[in-house]
Amino acid sequence: MTGKLLLRSLGWMLLILGGTGVLVLGTFRLVPATHALNVWTLAASTFIPWLWIPALVACAGLALMLHRRWRWIAAAVTVVTLALMAWPLVPLDADRPSPGSPELTVLSANVLYGNAEVSEVSALITEDVDVLAFQEYTPAFAAQLKAAGVLEEFPHLVGTAEESAAGSMLLSRTPLAMVARARGTVFENLVASTEVDGMTWHIAAIHTAPPTMGGPRWEHDGAAVAEMLAQFAGEHLVAVGDYNAIAQHSILREMTDDGMVRDLAGPHTGALRWHPTWPTGGMIPPFARIDHALVSHSVVGPVPEYHQILGSDHAALRVTVGPRE
Repeated sequence: MTGKLLLRSLGWMLLILGGTGVLVLGTFRLVPATHALNVWTLAASTFIPWLWIPALVACAGLALMLHRRWRWIAAAVTVVTLALMAWPLVPLDADRPSPGSPELTVLSANVLYGNAEVSEVSALITEDVDVLAFQEYTPAFAAQLKAAGVLEEFPHLVGTAEESAAGSMLLSRTPLAMVARARGTVFENLVASTEVDGMTWHIAAIHTAPPTMGGPRWEHDGAAVAEMLAQFAGEHLVAVGDYNAIAQHSILREMTDDGMVRDLAGPHTGALRWHPTWPTGGMIPPFARIDHALVSHSVVGPVPEYHQILGSDHAALRVTVGPRE
């Protein structure tokens, strides 16, 4: 009797804990306006993709509470829960450039105050890479790129190098022209145009304010970036970088829900849609995808490749896109 009582008590505890987690994360998922209430809600809402964990905890609690003959109900609920949670990760048909169409390959990386290992970055720069997009670009990192010969391959630069995290830079094999800067953002956010194999592309280097700066600043930067990108929604636009937001966060959803841009690691990618990019290189494994490649409707491409680089807390991403036929 005591054993049954203990199991039932444990079941109640798991059900309450799991149910509370489902309620909190479910609210964040369904009500984006709750994300920026304060620093704590911003941090907590980063775990929206982990909603399945408290859901399974609650199911386990339900199984322990029920009489043995009714535990099939808990088993059925668990199976349904797993199916619902796994469905967003199921690969769908990918939109890919047509064979023979012009392509653009971009490599993007947050280099963490310029501390990323240039040798590892250089190893990712193959002959087909057309444009580099760096966030937290510093004069010291620029000097290392020059010493490694990268600036000889990519002589065209648009952006800024700063001693702090504010610098963002686009480097290209072909001439670049600055066409827009986001207004009033903490870090540099910019759009430049270039021509590759007869096709004009607009490439954006993105670095929005982190949640630690507070909800108002985080929302402001997200809105400023959305306003900047909206000007080029009708062009061949590729916007890469550190958005300091997961796909479910309000500032990303405001950009993608209305179809202005879409996330290449979102639906119709042809690959499992779970690619955490932060934090890397530490004791805590990466759990949040905050580095994104967003494109306009006229651009197609598969899910980016993700690469860890020493010296940075972000995974680099490499993406190859083409025009929609």
